[in-house]
Formats: sequence, structure tokens, C-alpha cells
Amino acid sequence: MHRKILFLILMLSATILFSQKLYTPRNIQAAYDNGTRTLSGTPGENYWQNSADYLIKAEIFPDTSMLKGNVKIKYHNNSPDSLDRIIFRLYPNITAKGSARDWSIGTTELLDPVEVSNIVVNEKEYELSTGWGAKVSVSGTNLTIRLKEKIAPNSTSEISMDYQFFIPKIIRVRMGNYGNGELYVAYWYPQVSVYDDIDGWDTQNYSGSVEFYNDFNNFQYEITVPAGHVVIGAGVQQNMDETYQSEIISKYKNALRSDETVRIITADDWANNAVTKSGDKLTYVYKAESVPDVSFIVTNNFLWDGASVEVEKGRRVLTAVVYEDSTVHYDMAAQYSRRVIEYMSKELPGYPYPWPHVTSFSNGGRGGGMEAPMMANNGAPSELGSHVGLIFHEIAHSYLPFHMGTNERKYAWMDEGWASFYPREVVEEYVPDYSYMSRYVSSYEEDAGLETELPMMIPSYSNKGLSRTAFYSKPATAYYQLYKLLGRDLFKEANLEYMERWNEKHPLPWDFFYTFNDVTGEDLSWFWKPWFFGSGYPDLAIDDVKTYGDIYSVKIENRGSIPTRIVVTFKYEDGTQDVVEKSAREWKTKSVTFVNQKVSKKLKEIVLGDSTIPDTFKENNVFNMK
Repeated sequence: MHRKILFLILMLSATILFSQKLYTPRNIQAAYDNGTRTLSGTPGENYWQNSADYLIKAEIFPDTSMLKGNVKIKYHNNSPDSLDRIIFRLYPNITAKGSARDWSIGTTELLDPVEVSNIVVNEKEYELSTGWGAKVSVSGTNLTIRLKEKIAPNSTSEISMDYQFFIPKIIRVRMGNYGNGELYVAYWYPQVSVYDDIDGWDTQNYSGSVEFYNDFNNFQYEITVPAGHVVIGAGVQQNMDETYQSEIISKYKNALRSDETVRIITADDWANNAVTKSGDKLTYVYKAESVPDVSFIVTNNFLWDGASVEVEKGRRVLTAVVYEDSTVHYDMAAQYSRRVIEYMSKELPGYPYPWPHVTSFSNGGRGGGMEAPMMANNGAPSELGSHVGLIFHEIAHSYLPFHMGTNERKYAWMDEGWASFYPREVVEEYVPDYSYMSRYVSSYEEDAGLETELPMMIPSYSNKGLSRTAFYSKPATAYYQLYKLLGRDLFKEANLEYMERWNEKHPLPWDFFYTFNDVTGEDLSWFWKPWFFGSGYPDLAIDDVKTYGDIYSVKIENRGSIPTRIVVTFKYEDGTQDVVEKSAREWKTKSVTFVNQKVSKKLKEIVLGDSTIPDTFKENNVFNMK
């Protein structure tokens, strides 16, 4: 027994020792001191997070693009702190006059800010005002209410307000009115900001580049639209029999249990007025539990397809798409979505998809997409590989940041990087010559080592100069190098443990690093530091080649500062080749290594690297025998 206790103490000491090697800012170190997080990567015994219950009633007027609503919120302060204010996000203010934005939108569609009124907090009324000392004020996309009475720890407060705003028709920043009765509506209600164990209130304004950081909340939302319009949203509709005709409901239920695609709403259904119930207006009621956000589609002529897949015994997930008739590739998109859910649930990461459905809307644009829990607003790339990759990328966000509640505003690479890493195998199933990962590696190489390429650990809201590199291509490349370093089984084990520990919570980068250290039993600081904390670029080089009889010894030097795996190809005059690989661990403690190969044929050249290994200077990667 004593030996067992001693062993546990030594293991704990070792964990703390290597965990402390990573630079930790003071505000984050405080979380470890306070016991909300641990140096082994688990939530601490004092971990907490807040949440809310939303009841939202809104009406959409497609012709004028107006949304009018009322929101009632029960806010649960589970923190140990008394709150003297509460902060709401008014996302639509990004298109308001005077708001800060990460890019110019011109003056074509500068809209009025969100109008809020009838604000009540715990039965006390508040009025929006301006000037020093205002109880209720708006700054950019933040609405701050300075409370007349503090919100006590471990208590629930009741808040309500009316609001209205114009849904953009031209400057559609991730949502908007696409015309002809087609809308994708996101960022559409006053949303309580996050109050956490790191920074207290999240006061970062939404300026376009960095997106989600939300608590896990319960929603009931009721959307009223003109007759003949359909609303498809996050969660589960509670009143289908009040809005749809019976044949549509029957097809929807078939899709819930069908491997094959069911055409839930067709062009003929619209033409024959066979979709919705009659009446001047229809109200669609949805519920979504323990989700960070909700969004929805409004349509009066788009098609709706669905299939489903079993993600764990007895539970199926609906994979649906909503699109304009004849949109390229979308007649098959429900099946592409189905394969994505199957892959993520059973292969990588191997974690069953947590929500009842995933629905991808096509806005008809050339490409690009925007994620939301269970939902996506996608373009329509003409290239099949890009189409499948886009479908996968936006669905992957349902895992990160929506099930793993990462702070994308500070660490966009914690979700965008994963959403860029995961699609590789599925995209190449459908398009074998697509070279998915090579594209991300090439994108990273273009910017690696420039003075504007800042370390990923710099908060994303301050790291927008090369955001595609910092948020997407570099982390995707890093995750792939980590995958090759650990091997599929150990990588998957660590990835799953990270998800088990932190789903429906708010993990930090350190929680990710320390969990992988913990599961692998290895101090990976030598990998984390250069990839995530440091500056520099990848550059392996063939420094020298010597022969010892029929043995060729290739001296490989790491002239950069980023550890990558090593691939050396010995190409022969007869067109054959031998390939030797070494792990990135070669660079853990040194900058030079040797690759040896016995050669029995005439050698033409020796080539270092491949298209999935980043290397900024490739001119030193080939040794010609002539």
C-alpha cells in the first residue's frame, strides 16, 4: 500500500513538473491556484460555469427584412461571485453605423442598431441611456446592464426585453435575407455573454473575424412567419402537425429512420401547395437543450432532403440539407453529410454525434460557410472535393466549439484547426486525387516565418493579420503532425479523453495540451512550444550524403524551429524507390539526425519530405547523384 501511494505521489509530481514547462499567463495560472482546473488536464474540483434558459418569441417579415421579438431568460449564476452587471451580445450591430469591423462594408447597407426596450431584471425596470454612469448602455455589439441589486452566487435571475432589428439583405455577414423568401437567421437575439473562471465577463465585441464563445443553455423559441413559409432550425420542432401537411410529416419521419435520402420537400410539393398548413401566419416552435446557440432557416421554395445514420445503439441522427433546386452537388449532399456523421461518430474522433440532427443550408454562393449548432449556412462550390470538405468542415464545428465549448474569440485554432484537420479521409474517399492535407500544408508554408505570422497562442482577436494561417492551416498541419507522431490509436485515445473530460465545458489550450500529455504519458512540451507558443518556420534540409560501402547515410538538419516528421525517398534509375520515415521525436533534443539506407541499384536522387510535411525552403531537399 505504501509503495502504491509513493508511486502515485511520484506520478503526480512528474505530471506537475512537465505541465509547468508551458508558459501560463497570470490570469490562467489563477484558475489552477483556485482549483477550477488541474495540471493533468481535467476540470478541477472547484470548476463551475453559468447557464441560461431562453424563451424567445419572434416574428419575421421577409419583405421588409424585419425581425421583432421578445426574450425571457432565467440566468443561473453558478459562480462564487456576486455580479454587479450583466452583459448581452447584440450581434446584428456589426452592420450598424459606428461599429468596429475587421473589414470595410462600405455605406451600401449601414443599418440601425438593434432596438431594445422594456428591459426588466428581477422585476426592476431599466431604460437604455447614454452618458457617464448610464445603467444600460450599448457599445458596439455589447449591451451592458449595471444592476440595481447584485446577482448573488448560486442564484437564478429573471430577465426580459423586447427587441427588433433589420436582417441584412446585402451585407450578409454569415447570415441574412437572400431574397425571394429565403433567409438564414443567426445571431438574432440578445444573448447573455460568458462569465467564466478566467476573465470574468467576456467583453470582446464581435467584429467579424472571431466568433463563438457561449455557455450551454436551454432554448424554446417560437418563430412566426407568413403563410407558405417553412422554418427549419436547431433542436426539435414541437408542433409539426400545426405547420405541415400530413405527407410532409410522413416523409420527415421516414427520413429519421432511412439510410437512403428522402426528398422531404420537393419542387412539386411547393408547386402543388402541398407543404404547409393554410392561414395568414404560421408559428414554428422549437426546443434545444444544452446547446450554446440556436439559428434557423426560413424558406418558401427551397428543397429539403434528409437521411439518417445510427451513431450509437438505438440512436439515429438526421442528416438534412436545404437548397435551391438544381444547386450543384446538393442532390447528394444528404448522403455526404451522412458519411461525415458516421465517420466522426465511429472513426475520428470516434465520439457519437451529440445532437438530433445536422442541417446544411445552401445560400448559393461560390463557397465558404458558417457553422451553428446542428446547422450550417454554406455556399455551393463547383468542385466536388471542395463541396464535401465544406460540408464536413461546418458539421465538424458541432463538436468544436459547440459540444466542446472552446473560446473561439481567443483561440480560433481550437475549433477551426480541428474542423480543417478532420475531413481529410472522407474527402479523399470521394475524390482520391484531391490531396486534402497537402492544400493546408501548402497554405501554411506560404506564410510561415513572415513577421506578420504570429504565434497561435496570441489571442485570436489580436492575431488577425494572417488569420487563415493562425486559425486554419497551421493548426490543421500541427494536428496532422501530432497524429503521425502518436499513431492513430494513441492519438484517438487522447482525443477522445479530451472530449470526455471537456464536453459541455470550457476547455483552454492548456487543458488540451495537458490531457494529451496525461494520456500519452509523455511530456510533449517540445512539440507544443514551437508549434503553438513560438515563432519560426519549418525547414528540414539534406546537409550531406556519405557512403559506407552499399550504405548511404543522409545527414538531415533541422534549420527551422518547427518539429516535423522525416520522410526520405531514395529514387533509382529504374523508376523504383525506397522510402524511409522517422518520427518528429528526432527533433526533441537535437537538430541533426541521420537516415541510412542500403542501396543495391543505381541511385538517381535522394528527396527529403513530402507534400504533407511543411517545409519553407525546399531547394535544400534534393540531392542529385550526378
